[in-house]
Amino acid sequence: MTTSHDDDHVEHVLVDGELDTEAHVPHDDERMSPWFKRFLVGVGVARLAIPIATFFTIVGPMVARIGRGETDLIYPLLLIRPSKDIQLWGGGLWRTTDGDVNLPLLFLAWTPLMIVFNWAFFYLGRAYGPAIARGEGPRWIQRNVSPKNFALARTLLARKGPTIAILGRIAALPPTVLAFAAGTSDVSPWRYQLADTFGAVISFAITVGVGTLLGDAYESGGLWLLAGGVVLFFGSVSWMTRWLQREAEVEPEPEPGPEPGPEPETSADVTPV
Repeated sequence: MTTSHDDDHVEHVLVDGELDTEAHVPHDDERMSPWFKRFLVGVGVARLAIPIATFFTIVGPMVARIGRGETDLIYPLLLIRPSKDIQLWGGGLWRTTDGDVNLPLLFLAWTPLMIVFNWAFFYLGRAYGPAIARGEGPRWIQRNVSPKNFALARTLLARKGPTIAILGRIAALPPTVLAFAAGTSDVSPWRYQLADTFGAVISFAITVGVGTLLGDAYESGGLWLLAGGVVLFFGSVSWMTRWLQREAEVEPEPEPGPEPGPEPETSADVTPV
């Protein structure tokens, strides 16, 4: 069993790989109206479903058409699938097409699912965190926020605070799970969302920037140099993700207890009666 705490009373208890439902999770936010909860559920479902539902029906044909030179399709592609590989491709297209791809438009296309819709998961954590910890609540949340990932996210949040939103964005930790876990804690919404937005923008800038470098690599060294750069980039992201996961698995060192006081002095001249 592992536990962790911080000043905001965030705690997670993991027993045999399952989240202990007796661990402290703040009560459901009863101030949320039912219609607002339904709105959050709708936004959350859309955030998770759009990239999956469009993968075979829309993404595949779009990728083929962009490969044939229809570079303007990179914007709607990034809108429905804002993953790191598409961000890399956007940066590469900007470099190899001499600026035909507009970087601000790339950012605007990437923003809705990766920033705006992601905020809903913080409030979903406020609304349904206790129910999910008990194995209840909406089924789709239970399927996408597994007990193991939920516990991992809460542990990292407890140890690193909202900073984990920045590190998690640069790595490959699911931002939806991190936001949901933050919503179950006492972290203030504005602090977490500010950190999450900052981390998302930094991650976008890094990924698109690497994409432009890979575009240079392709033009100067061909396909093999491009492939090596892609492997190096995703290898670095994978290493950082594993490092964060290991940080959550390491047991915190126990706080040192009080030093023992001096032993009471005894007189050698005392004669037992």
